Amino acid sequence: MNLNQRIASYGKKLTKSEQRLVAELQAQHPQGLLESATQLARKVNTSASTVVRLLVKLGYESYAQAQMEARSEVTALLATPGTRASAVIGDDISIRSCLDNVLLHDQHNLATTFAALDVAAFEATVRLLTQRKARVHVLGQRHGAPIASHLALHLNLCLPDVRLMAATTPLFVEDEMLWIGEHDVLLAPTFRRHSLAITRAAKYFKEQGAQVVVMTDAPTAPPVASAHQVLLVRTSSASPFDSYTAALSVCNALIMAVAQRRKKELGAALERGEALWAKHWKENPG
Repeated sequence: MNLNQRIASYGKKLTKSEQRLVAELQAQHPQGLLESATQLARKVNTSASTVVRLLVKLGYESYAQAQMEARSEVTALLATPGTRASAVIGDDISIRSCLDNVLLHDQHNLATTFAALDVAAFEATVRLLTQRKARVHVLGQRHGAPIASHLALHLNLCLPDVRLMAATTPLFVEDEMLWIGEHDVLLAPTFRRHSLAITRAAKYFKEQGAQVVVMTDAPTAPPVASAHQVLLVRTSSASPFDSYTAALSVCNALIMAVAQRRKKELGAALERGEALWAKHWKENPG
């Protein structure tokens, strides 16, 4: 439940100070909780301890938890870093608070992502990646690029045919799609702002009979329209910029699940890798 829902369901009597606080919070929701407890208390002529006690009555563990929820709502409402900056960056935030806020947000993102994750879609994705003759193409641009690189690097240790479709390669994305067919799988992490290239690539893969898996932050993301499987992750952040901690964690779970199914092949690949490194890249002692 968010703040307004907690207030509506609270059946006990509030003090006059608490009533003023409730009125202020509802009038300024969700931005009202972005201020410190002291600043909020000053607005309604009460104490910071009264603010904290009210939120505990409403079911929050702490003022920090209520603030984290408010920031999550603000970042969901404001579409760009520019519009979010003034809402989430305060004038008197300490370095310690920056650390604590990021930790709280990422813990919340992880918990809510894994609680709501479509397990059937996750299992189907693992089956697609490990099916015989599968050719896996990993495509990520903008904020999805480092996630795609992480996926491709580790899936390549587990699977024989993994390709990172990247703008830094000699081939353009469209040149890498000349031979797409029914044995191909596109794995595309994409977050706002969504790349048009990924939307078009997902559509083309689907048209060619390939399978499409999209990892994204919203069910309305454009590439979802062409996806056979969708993995949703939360990206709420204490800063103007989204956090991809939950996305990376889901990727790690995906890699682990694939590795479990390819245990023997993974072991052999790692041994070959160690042998190659020892023979060709390890520096010989002088």
